[in-house]
Amino acid sequence: MKKMLFLLFVLSSSLNLHAQDNYRPLVEEGKTFNYIVDDVHYEFDKENNRMIRHDKYLPSSLVIKGDTVVDGIEYKKIMHESESVTYYNEDENPNFLYGIIREENKKVYIRYFVEGFFFYENKEFLIYDFGLNVGDCFVEDFNGLFTTTLKLESIEVKDGKRIFNFSTNNNQSPTRQWMEGAGGRYALGLEEIWDIPTCIECDWLYPQYQSCYIGDDCLCTFDENGNVVLGVEVIKTIDGKDDSIYDLQGRRLNAEPERGLYIKDGKKIAK
Repeated sequence: MKKMLFLLFVLSSSLNLHAQDNYRPLVEEGKTFNYIVDDVHYEFDKENNRMIRHDKYLPSSLVIKGDTVVDGIEYKKIMHESESVTYYNEDENPNFLYGIIREENKKVYIRYFVEGFFFYENKEFLIYDFGLNVGDCFVEDFNGLFTTTLKLESIEVKDGKRIFNFSTNNNQSPTRQWMEGAGGRYALGLEEIWDIPTCIECDWLYPQYQSCYIGDDCLCTFDENGNVVLGVEVIKTIDGKDDSIYDLQGRRLNAEPERGLYIKDGKKIAK
């Protein structure tokens, strides 16, 4: 019995070491970070002297696509792709250069190239460090204005994928998860750097990171609290009235896909 337990321990340790050695970079050509954008519009009801809220849900994606060199440093480009979400671009084109990204020694750096956000400085931000050890701290900073301190509590391996579990100094969001190769709840910063408009009757856009794909391979999905979800088989619904079918890259579909995430009849569906 002791020999059997020892062999099981060795096998488990070997599998964990194998998963750790086979590091999956976050920055890969063709990797897609899919969002659902809650487009909120407030309309003033003069008759009843109150504001009425209208929501519609739109698919949007950030795609790592192509190479560039800036200030002598090699980066990958990040393209925003959608059928309708423009984020107030002057030319109202939903497909635009969002930023550039690079990875070095398991650290991920990003520079934003988008006007209309909190800043337009081309400053480089360190948004992930997958080389952390348990007990290490990381200051999460996507916009240069608001930071959250994360403490790595544990690293677990599920389905051969490494998941980082953090505690935070933010009472409203006391825990955080990253998945190696896919990032965490804020993905590439779209939720964190968006400048919410102050006008009453403007559209307010609230992006939420949903899933990470490379090609047809779904690396993981995220729930409404930003937790990593593997092997999704449930249907989650959201309110909405659009009866069209979309994939999470913003493309209109003629029929429901056999697998993956999509939107139909205002419902977000995961197969």
